[in-house]
Amino acid sequence: MAPEFPRLDARVVPTFQNPIAPGADPWVVWHDGWYYWCLSENMLGVTIHRSRTLTALGEKVAGWRAPRVGPYCAEIWAPELHRIDGRWFVYVAASNGDNATHRMIVLEVAGDHPTGAIEFKAELYTGDDLASGANNRWAIDATPFEHEGRRYLLWSGWADDRDEQWLYIAAMANPWTVASNRVRICANDDFAWERVGESLAQRGLNEAPQVLQRDGRVFVIYSASGSWEVSYKLGLVELRPGGDPLRPTDWIKHHAPVLQATARTWGVGHCSFTRSPDGAEDWIAFHAKRERQPNWDRVIHVQRFDWDDEGRPVFSAPADAGESLAMPSE
Repeated sequence: MAPEFPRLDARVVPTFQNPIAPGADPWVVWHDGWYYWCLSENMLGVTIHRSRTLTALGEKVAGWRAPRVGPYCAEIWAPELHRIDGRWFVYVAASNGDNATHRMIVLEVAGDHPTGAIEFKAELYTGDDLASGANNRWAIDATPFEHEGRRYLLWSGWADDRDEQWLYIAAMANPWTVASNRVRICANDDFAWERVGESLAQRGLNEAPQVLQRDGRVFVIYSASGSWEVSYKLGLVELRPGGDPLRPTDWIKHHAPVLQATARTWGVGHCSFTRSPDGAEDWIAFHAKRERQPNWDRVIHVQRFDWDDEGRPVFSAPADAGESLAMPSE
């Protein structure tokens, strides 16, 4: 019997494996044929990498080093690179070394390219008295977005001096200026899975909100429970169609997580979104834990996601480390 040979039109699909790199709180944006990754560098600064493929960080092309002293010298967390009005800005949390002093700051990239020099621009006001500017509050994980011609800032903050994290939103006048007092969009403990340790005896914790928009709809994918825990996960809050982002009652929280740990992949959270090079596929980047115990030793995963018949995002279970996945379409 003659041996079988593959058809001439058969195509070998290229694959990759997670994790793609060490790191946490991944932010990635596609621009002019490159993926730009923005990450904290040892909590002392910001680094920007670029790569032709979503499955690698690529080369370092820019960075910002925190000052040696002052209110923004330490604990540089979760930077995000955004192109707004033709300019590039980095939104990042910083402190003086004491977590309670964390504030959101904006850095500006010189020129019109992500590889330009990065300099401090402003501290964002994330409190309840914009008119006086008094009592600026603890804030991390801020992300800007636009909806129906207006610009907003969304972040995780404390209500006062207590370590209790909620999701807040405010209007913006420009990329470095908040234009309204903050509004809390939802409770942080509607469900047991949002609580630290998934225990009713522990506090609720919401952080790392990320905006996902499609066909005029606004979804916020946020992280819940403790970032150091195996049970860290992603939840979803949706803006009611036609709703006002500054009205809490117009936000609808979904009852179940949208991405959570499996038996072999744990601590999944703090995501960002992008598309394949040809624009045909939607992809999520998130971090996961290296091992099944409480710590902050994390790695970066990327994975394709889809949409259901009702227009909501659908995320498959996180793939196991080492599992072969199809590369993003080109």
